[in-house]
Amino acid sequence: MTRHTANDIEHFVQEWLAEHLQVHPGLINVPLEVDRLAAHLTGDARTHGITGGDMHRVLGDIDAYLTERYVQATGTLTAADAAGD
Repeated sequence: MTRHTANDIEHFVQEWLAEHLQVHPGLINVPLEVDRLAAHLTGDARTHGITGGDMHRVLGDIDAYLTERYVQATGTLTAADAAGD
């Protein structure tokens, strides 16, 4: 089994996001979109030999990571942002 470096994993995730992160105007349910992205990302990563543990080691919590990226890409506010957290 190949152990992927942090750079390998970061590169895979960045490329994946560039291809799969889509702006959905008017999307209200950010957590639902993040869940969809996380499921798809982890499935695709597995086919490349990257485990969920590998991604967690490099990126931290995948849902938090994807939420941050989604918010950056869309300018969407999350409930925590709106509450000032």
